This record gives sequence, structure tokens and C-alpha cells, in this order.
Amino acid sequence: MHKQKGASFITWVAGIGVVILLFITFVKLVPLYLEYYAVRSMVEKIAMEPGIASANTQQLRRKVDDYLNVNGLYTLTASAFSVEQVAGKSNVRALAVNYEVRKHWIANIDFLTSFNYSVELGKAGAS
Repeated sequence: MHKQKGASFITWVAGIGVVILLFITFVKLVPLYLEYYAVRSMVEKIAMEPGIASANTQQLRRKVDDYLNVNGLYTLTASAFSVEQVAGKSNVRALAVNYEVRKHWIANIDFLTSFNYSVELGKAGAS
């Protein structure tokens, strides 16, 4: 009596389907995270600029708009950015970015990713 060795046709099709699904997921999500890391880098650069700690909110928004235009991040607007008071520290502000991205996946299923990051003005690093 011979035992079957290897995978059947249906197993191969199911395996290839899973690989294709994983590939589609990868292709859809990687650009979102690349954009987030570009935004994060931008926020850190703005926070490290000399004299930025004493800039008013309007100047900060203008600076954010300039960086968004230069970096080609047209999906974000300046409204995703805010200037917040750092808890526990008087007269210390932070530039924060909070935004969500909805990305179509397959059929009627979407990915909803939420990104949050803040940096103290005049300092680099996450808070």
C-alpha cells in the first residue's frame, strides 16, 4: 500500500492564498509606518531647532506646515499637530502629533492605524 507524500492541489492553493494575503497586508501597512517615521523625525527636528521653545503656537504651526510641504507629507494637515503643556513641568511645552489613517485592505475590511508621538520643545526624544 502506498502512502501519499507531499501536498495536494487544494493544500497548495490554500498555502499560496495565505502567502498572497500576507503580501497584500505587508504592501498596505509598510507605507503607513514609513510615513509615521518620517513624521516622527520631522517632529524631532522641529523640537531641536534653536529658539523653538519660546516660539508661539502660530509660529510652530507655520514651521510644521513648512516641514509638511518640504517632505511631501500631503496626507497630514497641521491640525494633527498640537502644542501641549508637559505634565509636572512648569513652562515646558511639547509638540505632539496624533492622527489616524484608514487604509482599505480587502473587500469591506479596512485597517485603522493610530499614531501618537510627542517631544518636548528644545529637546529631542520621545515623551
